Amino acid sequence: MSTPSQGEILRSVSRTFIKKDTKSQNNKKLTPWRIITYITTFFIPNCILRLFNMSNPAVQQAWREKVTLCFLIFLGCMLLGFITYLMNILICKNNNQYIYSNLENAKLDREVVFINGVLSYIDNNSVDVIPRTNITPFIKQNISKSCRNNVINLKNAILKKDNFSEIGPIHYTYKDVNSLGYIIIDDKVYDPSYCIDSTFNEFIEKYKGKSIMSDGIQGIDSEDLVCFKDTFYAGKVSSKTVGCIVSDIMLYISTVAIFGLIITRFVLATVYSWHIKRKARRHRVGECYCDTVSVSGNNRKITFPNPTSNPEANPNLTLDGRINGSITGQHGNRTPLPCILLVTCYSEGREGLKSTLDSLCMQMYPYEYKLIVVIADGMIKGSENDKTTPEILLELIEVDNKYPIIPQDYIALADGNKRHNRAKVYPGKYKINNNVTNILLIVKCGNCSEDSGNRGKRDSQVILMSFYQKLLYNDRLSSLDFDIYRKMKYIMRIVNPEDFECILMVDADTIVESSALSYMVHFFLTDKKIMGMCGETKIMNKFESWVSMIQVFEYYISHHLSKSFESVFGGVTCLPGCFCMYRIKVNEKAGVIPILSNTFIVNAYSTYVAETLHLKNLLYLGEDRYLTTLLLKTFYKRKLVFIPQAKAETLVPGSFGVLLSQRRRWINSTIHNLFELVLVGKLCGTFCCSMQFVVVMELMGTLVLPAAIVFTGVLIASSILIKPEWIPLIMLGGILGLPAILILLTTREISYLFWIVVYIFSLPIWNFVLPVYAFWHFDDFSWGETRKVEGGNKHGETEGVFDSSRIMLKHLEDFEGNE
Repeated sequence: MSTPSQGEILRSVSRTFIKKDTKSQNNKKLTPWRIITYITTFFIPNCILRLFNMSNPAVQQAWREKVTLCFLIFLGCMLLGFITYLMNILICKNNNQYIYSNLENAKLDREVVFINGVLSYIDNNSVDVIPRTNITPFIKQNISKSCRNNVINLKNAILKKDNFSEIGPIHYTYKDVNSLGYIIIDDKVYDPSYCIDSTFNEFIEKYKGKSIMSDGIQGIDSEDLVCFKDTFYAGKVSSKTVGCIVSDIMLYISTVAIFGLIITRFVLATVYSWHIKRKARRHRVGECYCDTVSVSGNNRKITFPNPTSNPEANPNLTLDGRINGSITGQHGNRTPLPCILLVTCYSEGREGLKSTLDSLCMQMYPYEYKLIVVIADGMIKGSENDKTTPEILLELIEVDNKYPIIPQDYIALADGNKRHNRAKVYPGKYKINNNVTNILLIVKCGNCSEDSGNRGKRDSQVILMSFYQKLLYNDRLSSLDFDIYRKMKYIMRIVNPEDFECILMVDADTIVESSALSYMVHFFLTDKKIMGMCGETKIMNKFESWVSMIQVFEYYISHHLSKSFESVFGGVTCLPGCFCMYRIKVNEKAGVIPILSNTFIVNAYSTYVAETLHLKNLLYLGEDRYLTTLLLKTFYKRKLVFIPQAKAETLVPGSFGVLLSQRRRWINSTIHNLFELVLVGKLCGTFCCSMQFVVVMELMGTLVLPAAIVFTGVLIASSILIKPEWIPLIMLGGILGLPAILILLTTREISYLFWIVVYIFSLPIWNFVLPVYAFWHFDDFSWGETRKVEGGNKHGETEGVFDSSRIMLKHLEDFEGNE
């Protein structure tokens, strides 16, 4: 039997189907994309790259892909510049026309006059004429042979054409013709003001200021008409060329599309905010019930007249916080939705960890139906800490030592020997004041050949995701999975591990408001199509520095405008990992449907070897956004929404270096995830009124941000110094002004009007500095300045060979039978 490929493993229903040797080899297969990268960077051979410490072929390929992407982005910016400034000049010839009404403000070298429909300079200053007038009757010329009478006063014709030099034909608009009393015949303009022949009086009075065709003229015969045309010709009608028409159509289409999207986003975001507020008013905080859940294998039905996290505040709760089984009340026989509160941590300090755990412990939600799970990503000590993160956590919780705390094996998201990892599981309780919550601490401690054990945040998430996938699909468990299972079952008492239906994910520097969990579960219960949601994340350290100040309104607008608008389609493109909630499964009439624990989701999210720059950006920099992308691709008929009533606070970067590093990761992951979503043709809506159209516009807008902010500066400068361009200025006003109106219509927090001013002045940073820095660092997959630690290796490095025989995999029944 041949060894299965990496792709076969990822597509396998069972993630426990593993290769004995997973030492990766670079994929040398030439793809169209690789060929394009070689063509783009052919002038930089590999020997040059080695001089700059890029000896690894994968690093060289990532650099070539980065340069190619930057080149394509540059071309996109140039295309935007061409459409904005050059297209109208190149394809519209209207700019070469001399139009009568425009001559008043035109800057010409000398004074001009009009002679027989031609604009001419006055070469001889001794000539006494009125500038910018038609002097045709004063020029010596031959009378047309078609004229039977004197139609002009020849005594006035004393000027010679030699005193004038021709510039070009003169054109008149219809407004000019009407105001001057000229006549248009067959798209040519005639000046009858100096006609002295009474034969034409009726004709002139009838058609003066009008446009006619020769076939429809009445009052003169054909010979007189020829005489009139030969004698009184004054110029041409100003008309747009085909190029000008095409240019105008493209301008109007782009204007309508962009401005329409701006208005639509604003209106729908406002409507969604009002709608979600009405739904939230029906909810009393703490009352989150489902009709019936299977608890400990039985359909036990319990009611909470006044749910609380405080055991002493509810007489129906025992002193240790557990539920008295004889409770009944006004809501009938219903039970709360069991929830896991997941905290992933790495190098955070004691203050941040305690603040997060305190906020989760004080959630207004029944004690027996919430479980805090903390996963520490290795034996890591932060640069400002005197103890490792697991040591700090163990000081904060009360550990229950009924079961031995032994390192347990599991399959990690790493290559080579690091694919084998171990972790310890500590069950216990977390207490703050009178609030008590069950807690499960999982600490990665590494295999026998290492000390740190860190494998990244995504690996921490997959520990729980794959745990529930194996439970729901009755797949084989690792020893870590079983250790989690038995200790979770022990501390939860009336809720089996497989009964948990949703998981709240927060970072270890996030403080969650006490009502957030209750609101989120309420919306899960009211709409089973919702598979994930996020709340509003606010900033705690607003005034720490100018760097934190410029982020306040950016956070607000990303939630209340972008995410509210996307929620209308049920397709929020990014549920931030610092504060979001997912369904583990959903109970339908036909049975249980795995969501976060779905095989396709877990397998794709568990990819541990990324050989392209695109996949590395998805997996290493924006794992939270990538998880959202996978859910939208897999369950395109379900919803990801934003719930503004659920709130949390977090710390944002206070120094520009940390902000630069953070936004580099966010911008690059955004681009690659949006590209993934562009290829999904089954998102909600049709054509311009679709989520896919919104994603395309957002992707294009992100790529050309640097050019857009430069063109905005040029627009403002030219409007002040030269002439205002009203259509672009109105669009700019809409982009900057509508968010201010949104504040007044939704949150009514007037203080944000100050923050929007701060944000506007920082636009060059958001739209130029940060994107350009991010683009040039497409091949940087590190966390940079965001997380600093003492010691520890990069979890992405490959060392040794993975020996699958060291990982014990058994079904749950087999584990329980051996106890």
